This record gives sequence, structure tokens and C-alpha cells, in this order.
Amino acid sequence: MSELPSPPPDPDGPHGIAPWRDRGSLLDERRRVLDELTRRSVGPFRLLGLVLVVLAFELGWGLVGVGLMSLDDTLDGFNLVFAGFVGLVGVVILVPALAVAVSEAREARAVRALLRAWTALDRDPRGDARYGRGWLNAGWLMVSFGFVVAGLAVCAGLPDSLEDGGGRTPHSTLVYVMGAGIAPVVAGLAGLVNAVAHLHWLAGLLNPVPAARRPGGAHR
Repeated sequence: MSELPSPPPDPDGPHGIAPWRDRGSLLDERRRVLDELTRRSVGPFRLLGLVLVVLAFELGWGLVGVGLMSLDDTLDGFNLVFAGFVGLVGVVILVPALAVAVSEAREARAVRALLRAWTALDRDPRGDARYGRGWLNAGWLMVSFGFVVAGLAVCAGLPDSLEDGGGRTPHSTLVYVMGAGIAPVVAGLAGLVNAVAHLHWLAGLLNPVPAARRPGGAHR
């Protein structure tokens, strides 16, 4: 994963808009960084990454669930070896998926902070209009909402999975179904938060609030 762009220097500092030669250079750099940050925020590969993380988690959790449920009927040596092997493979898949999810969440917060900082550096209405294309956010909203609905549907089917033919409550099934349903719900909510936060930034970018007047009528 490549490093994020650096925060912009303080335009009110002792060097003004340095290290840029003039305002045109500043706007060019601002546009380049906003392009990069937008790609890192709601780009198609970032959305694909969210989908792949959910699929990897479901695969890993499914293998763990298969191992747990294989122990419901009997605890003979074969079932113990099978459950241990399948469960270990599932954990090997789960751990990187969770690590990537945590890393992506941290990067999303950092990207949003950088977007705000670089946006506040200056205004470029004509250049900023390019970020008004809504298909990326629409994709994020649809995919994230789909994850939430799918996860809730899995959890809604939980009562039908609780009792087996003997009237017992197989706890392994309970654990598996809850995990399989909660994971896409959490991922979907994270995706919705990211999409809504980006829309909020976009609204401020394209419709900036006029600076408040200072005492004496001067604009900041």
C-alpha cells in the first residue's frame, strides 16, 4: 500500500504559499493531491477491496464454521483432526482479512482529514467541478447497502437454524450464522459511512460556505 500524500504547509505561515512559485502552481498541486485522495477514498479499486475483504472473511468464517459443526455429532479422532485442520485454514484466511479491514478503516480516516486540509488550502471552482461525478459514490452506496441487507437477511434466518432434528440448539450453528451475518452488516455500515462522509466533503467543496466577516467588515 503506497503512502498517503503529505499534509499541505500552512498558507498563513512565514513562507506563505511556499514551496509553490505562485497560485497557479499551488492549484496544480492541490488538484493532483485531491485526485489521488479521491481515488483512495471512493475509487473503484478501493470498493473492490471492500468486496474482497468481505468475501475473504466469509470464506474464512465458513471454514471455521464447518470445523465447529463437524464436532456436533461426535468427537472421534477423525472429526477432531478435520475440525482442527479446516479451522486453522479458516483462521489463516480470517487474520489477514481483519488486518486489511482495520488498515483500510484507519486509512479512510486519514484520507478524509487530508481531503479537508487540501480543500481548505484554496478554492478552484472550475477545477473542482470535476469531482462532482456521482457514479463512484452511487456504487459505494449500492454495494454497501447490499451488504447490510444481505447480512440482516442471514441474521433474520437464524431462528430457523437453531434447532436440529433432535430439538437441540447447536451452538456451532448459532456462532457460524451470527458471524456470517454480522460481518457484511459491519462492512456495509463502514462503506456507507465512507460514502456519506465523501458526499459531505464534496458538498463543501462544490458549495463552499462564505467565510465569516471579521469585525470591521473584512473577510478572512
